[in-house]
Amino acid sequence: MKLKNCLLLVIILTITIPCLADESSPAAFPGQPKDWHGFSRYDFEVDGKSALVVAPKESAPGRPWVWHGEFFGHKPAPDIALLKQGFHIAYLRVPDMLGAPEAVAHWDTFYKELTQKYGLAEKPALVGLSRGGLYCYNWAAANPDQVACIYGDAPVCDFKSWPGGKGAGKGSPRDWKLVLQRYGFKDDAEAIAYDKNPIDNLAPLAAADVPLLHVYGDADEVVPWEENTGVLAERYRKFGGDITLIAKPGVGHHPHSLDDPSPIVEFITQHASVEKPRGRRTGRSDAVGKMAAKLTADRLMVYKKAGGRELYLHIYEPLNWKPTDRRPCFLVIHGGGWTGGEPGRMAPFADYFRLKGMVGISVQYRLLNLKQGTTVFDCVKDGRSAVRFVRSHAESLGIDPDKIIVSGGSAGGHVAVGTALFDGVDEPRESTEVSSTPNALVLLFPVIDTSPAGYGNAKIGKRWRELSPAHQVRGKVPPTLIFHGTGDTVTPFAGAEAFRDAMHKAGNRCELAAHEGGKHGYLMKDKELYFDTMTLTDKFLAKLGLNPK
Repeated sequence: MKLKNCLLLVIILTITIPCLADESSPAAFPGQPKDWHGFSRYDFEVDGKSALVVAPKESAPGRPWVWHGEFFGHKPAPDIALLKQGFHIAYLRVPDMLGAPEAVAHWDTFYKELTQKYGLAEKPALVGLSRGGLYCYNWAAANPDQVACIYGDAPVCDFKSWPGGKGAGKGSPRDWKLVLQRYGFKDDAEAIAYDKNPIDNLAPLAAADVPLLHVYGDADEVVPWEENTGVLAERYRKFGGDITLIAKPGVGHHPHSLDDPSPIVEFITQHASVEKPRGRRTGRSDAVGKMAAKLTADRLMVYKKAGGRELYLHIYEPLNWKPTDRRPCFLVIHGGGWTGGEPGRMAPFADYFRLKGMVGISVQYRLLNLKQGTTVFDCVKDGRSAVRFVRSHAESLGIDPDKIIVSGGSAGGHVAVGTALFDGVDEPRESTEVSSTPNALVLLFPVIDTSPAGYGNAKIGKRWRELSPAHQVRGKVPPTLIFHGTGDTVTPFAGAEAFRDAMHKAGNRCELAAHEGGKHGYLMKDKELYFDTMTLTDKFLAKLGLNPK
């Protein structure tokens, strides 16, 4: 009898356990998979509309996903990178609806299908390319708690701008008629009075802490950024929302995306991963590092393309800043031995002078990587390019081209002084008509002597003398202030003294603020020393007439 009961129990478990597993597992996507850049694409129908999902080879925890508003497959590099990280990519084809209520209703059904039937994460990342911005923002405003983040690429944020053409843009008469039809407006006046465009409906997203990223060309004549991204960003920040802007100078509506999609991929990964990725270990837990962790640039601007990637200026704009301003600019360059570091490290320096009324900028540059063929000469080229870009774009940046202060720490100090000293170390195709020489230099424990007695000799090689500031001093070098610790064994204090003496001999102004016993990077580790440095810098710039009036 006991044996029969045991057999019966085994039979029951065998029958029921698979059933329970099936009920808790997401359904398989329908249809025969097709290849899409090495991944499986499934095409099927939802709510009478064509839909598709591209599945990763192995799903990331929680099954995160990206949802495209329009133009799926255009510039696919970010999607391919995200698929490799375990994201699904989804698209519902509802063309010519321009984010109207009917489109939002179809999106509601698609969302329920993907999350409830197929088990995708509750909060997708939305991607709004061009008119796709209307779909993403209108659905997000109606469902703010179901959105992880939004990436807009030259997105339409106000249909009065496009397709309406009621502002600076050309507009599209054909698509404006669709707006009237899809939204049910009786005439142009009713459409123009509509107050639920993305730029008008941001409060729910800000309240839900939805982070935004916009990539745009500042010469876009189709979807003018000033009427779309510019208005949206200003209003979103007033609501307390978080938005990152990446500007592409001189670029129109096309091409979309970025040559190097890393900033897009990192943004989506950071905010839409269900199991949050571990942050990079930077080792920056010192005083300045803690300050930097709380700061975000107002916008990023591409200043150069090199090695198949964009290089950015991280811009910190002062209160009441306008492009028509002529403010001093404090441009700072991070250290890291030319092989590491990133612009956020120096954010407190850019932000300090932003609060003083300047435009603060922290520069990204290529890092030394012999496998990729990048040398210290390339680091210097990028620094010189950055100053030229800022000076030649002074009008749009709202700065005075004759009041540019360049600063840098450690290897960044070397790149900084290189903007003034290393003539000829420039990109082959770059115009040198615009000067890369700043109006003042502020160097923080800089690499200033690259001889065997200093730092970086092995990294630079036989041509070290060409990139050794202490060995390249000449007349008419900008006024320079150096902060250096006497106990620095990385970039020896003797190098700073030699540079100062050479500057004086050449008839240049140079002040050396020595910190007795200070090790390399001493002022980054102590908040009081950091503020002492800023105060002395303030006084130095005031004597030169470089502070804001």
